[in-house]
Amino acid sequence: MSHRYFLMKAVLLGGVAFFLTTWVAMAGSHGQHHDMSAQGPHAALKTIDADGHMQLSKEDRCPVCGMFPAKRPKSAAAMVLKDGRTFYFCGNGCLLRTWHFSDRHLKVPAESIQRMVVQDYFSGAPLDAEKAWWVAGSDVIGPMGPALVALRTEQEMERFKERHGGRKVFRLGQMDDALWAELFPPKKHK
Repeated sequence: MSHRYFLMKAVLLGGVAFFLTTWVAMAGSHGQHHDMSAQGPHAALKTIDADGHMQLSKEDRCPVCGMFPAKRPKSAAAMVLKDGRTFYFCGNGCLLRTWHFSDRHLKVPAESIQRMVVQDYFSGAPLDAEKAWWVAGSDVIGPMGPALVALRTEQEMERFKERHGGRKVFRLGQMDDALWAELFPPKKHK
């Protein structure tokens, strides 16, 4: 192996160590780390307003992936629990993962979810996730890769598909195990 290879490897490992050390220090000082205790992750500092607009704080973290939704507000989504706690997500994919596996991601049963808010792709306006038209498999990329896009009306969904494609259109009420497996195929381990 060349000297250059070992130098690159050392720089990469040093960067990873620095990132982890910094992240742990920041998480401890701000109390916003991804808490895997029985209580679940930390809730957002502010809830959505009466119109469903998200009030993102720079400290809020996606409970699934740990990203900061405030850094990508156009893709952010929200979930409000019946106990008043609000969680912001980096994108619709993490929101739907939590909706489907709330016990895993938030340590609460699905019945605890009061409201989910996404953003209409074209206008950015708040939209009830249960009423949205969803498109998967388009050319739109979100913070975690291919985006699950939410649209207000069937006409907007058709216009979106003309522009960006999409292999699957659905409503949350249609979700079953087969659709879930199509949207989130299990990862193959080598």
